[in-house]
Amino acid sequence: MGVKKSVKKGKKPHKNNKPSQRYKKYTLEDGKLKRAPTCPRCGPGIFLMVAKDRVYCGKCHYTEFTQNNN
Repeated sequence: MGVKKSVKKGKKPHKNNKPSQRYKKYTLEDGKLKRAPTCPRCGPGIFLMVAKDRVYCGKCHYTEFTQNNN
């Protein structure tokens, strides 16, 4: 049997990761921090997805439909 050669591994190159989407849920208006709508069931910290005809919680599946007057 032959001797298995070990290959030395060096440092891995740094990868740039994309930033979290949670910071898009906050806006500054008149020097005050404004939060996006939160889930009434789950409480603060769980944000609602805003679509064109509803708001939806991905954690507890709470859905609230908005009135669409066309």
